[in-house]
Amino acid sequence: MLIRKSSRRHCYFLINWLLSFTVIILLSINLYVTLYGSPFKASDGSGKFPIDDNINLKVTTQPVQSKSLISPSKRTNNHNQKNPHPSTVHSCNIPYECKDNDLALSITSGPRHDSARICVNGKYYIDAKSSTRGFNVVVINPATKLVVDSLAFDIYAGQSGALVDYINKVTPGHFLAMATADDAFFRISEEVKHAIEQLGSVTIHTLNFRSSWVFVGRKGSKGATLLEEISHGLRYRSGGPKSIATCIPIDIDMKMTNISFFCENHSEFDVLCKKKTVFIPPRIGTGPVKASAKPAYKLPIAIIAGNRPFYLQRCLESLLRVPNIDRSLITIFLDGFVRTPAWIANLYGIRVIVYPKSTTTSKKSLKLRKFDQIAVHYRRSLGTLWDIYPQKSSTIILEEDLVVSPDILDYFSESLPCLKADNSILTISAWNPNGYRSSSFNTSLLYRSDFFSGMGWILTRKLWNEIAPKWPSCCRGVNWDDWLRLSQQRRGRDTIYPDVSRIYHIGAEGVNNENFHKLHYKNQILNTIIGAKLRNVNSVIKAEYDKEIERILKIATPIRYSRSKKKNVCGPSMIPNTSGKNYAIYFYQSSLNDYKFGKELCACFQLWDSGGIRGLYSGIFRFYNKKNHVIAVGSLSKFAKRFMPKRYSSDWLSETATKSKKPS
Repeated sequence: MLIRKSSRRHCYFLINWLLSFTVIILLSINLYVTLYGSPFKASDGSGKFPIDDNINLKVTTQPVQSKSLISPSKRTNNHNQKNPHPSTVHSCNIPYECKDNDLALSITSGPRHDSARICVNGKYYIDAKSSTRGFNVVVINPATKLVVDSLAFDIYAGQSGALVDYINKVTPGHFLAMATADDAFFRISEEVKHAIEQLGSVTIHTLNFRSSWVFVGRKGSKGATLLEEISHGLRYRSGGPKSIATCIPIDIDMKMTNISFFCENHSEFDVLCKKKTVFIPPRIGTGPVKASAKPAYKLPIAIIAGNRPFYLQRCLESLLRVPNIDRSLITIFLDGFVRTPAWIANLYGIRVIVYPKSTTTSKKSLKLRKFDQIAVHYRRSLGTLWDIYPQKSSTIILEEDLVVSPDILDYFSESLPCLKADNSILTISAWNPNGYRSSSFNTSLLYRSDFFSGMGWILTRKLWNEIAPKWPSCCRGVNWDDWLRLSQQRRGRDTIYPDVSRIYHIGAEGVNNENFHKLHYKNQILNTIIGAKLRNVNSVIKAEYDKEIERILKIATPIRYSRSKKKNVCGPSMIPNTSGKNYAIYFYQSSLNDYKFGKELCACFQLWDSGGIRGLYSGIFRFYNKKNHVIAVGSLSKFAKRFMPKRYSSDWLSETATKSKKPS
């Protein structure tokens, strides 16, 4: 009897629990639909499907055609896709009067499904009644200043294909005003992003969950639009409302290729604007310029950039002057949507991809926080680059504050086979850290170093696949290139770089200050010779490079660097007034990692002396002085054991003994 009563109680409890759970689920669904609308759209736009067991429930993806392209009888009958009775408001609430030949346009985007607004010439064609989740679109004919269509595409409900088809069929020259509501990201296709990018969008690839985005583009106008705003969602929180309210001349070109118009808004670019033109070479295949068969000319070029438009302009100016360069292979990755760098890129006809401004939650120093942000920007930019070029095995990495030599692609083309032939090579760099006027001379010479110099370098897909999973994450305050120099990443591999640099660093503003730039970068030189050829390129392959060092040391005049500062003749005076000779300066080491006197030598010859020695290879480093080739050799290096005069060791010991004696 007791067992039966207990079983009944359990049954009643289970039934009550199931009923309560069902009620909660139904209330939750009802609340979601009330706030955000149904996640599905039926073919009649009602958000409800007919109750019929013989009907399969599926989302329609039929394209909604434009009035200007197809007869009204063939259009879908979705009340969310067209507002037949637009409400009127004076000048779309723009706080000033528009000219007779202008379009008064106001666009707003927000987090709710009914928050999109698009007003044209005093009439709302997308309002609270017609706004829906996804992309809300108004098409305007500039010839008549009339709206020819107003409709919406619910991306969540599978209308990506419909939006692409619609954009493709819009009449060239027509304006498209677009605003998102609720969310337009979930289930968005790459085809949608590409189609909107072709209208002039700079930020569409950065759209994330619940972003608020407003945009005005023009069909057939290639390049970045002047009118675009975005507020990115943060995790599962919606981005803040975004809006555009302005007067648009009907004859405006939405792209920034008119330098006169650019200079009216950017008078600070006085050097560029005085020329009244920008140098843009013809595209490969459209004129007399033919694609080069050299391998580096076929590599993608990534420019990692932030908000430093002056540097970016100089970088692009130098890069586009490289003979036979294919500018369609150049991509600028911009950290944060800042208008001027995007317009500069567009002025030169270069693709630009914009990401949300990288952030850090670190409470470390400002410099370390910048390191975090740069590392984040590099990680996402390089990841995207390989997606853009899935068939490419290598790419060239630049930064916006680098000016390149006219032969940089020839340099990479000639040295690239070494990277493929020698697994002990990490990368090929275009920058010599010790490439100063007094220490750099030979445009045909390559060096090998265990120091990763970066600053214009080749990244292989193989190396990226290796380091990407370990890339420094936020918020450790780690400089990405210092991280790549660590033995865990380098794994015994070396960097190849030239005696005369093929890039020049102009970035006095950035992570490093102006004094640091003046001290370490200003006096470096850049090759300006077109057609400079590298000599004996295979000599940088590891086995051959050691033989080359031994050959030079065998014929070099030895010089001992004293441990006593009183006896040292520091700097160029150590080298005789000759030209074309080889000299080997031997410096003392108490252990393999002791480079105290090596650093002193760097200071003597005005080489890079901040931090460690840059350009080290197996205990040696190389440079030029008075057009003489100089090799500085550590006393415990493998090369010193064979070529350093025996008396140098005893001389250093006697100097130590003399120094240890105290006056009586």
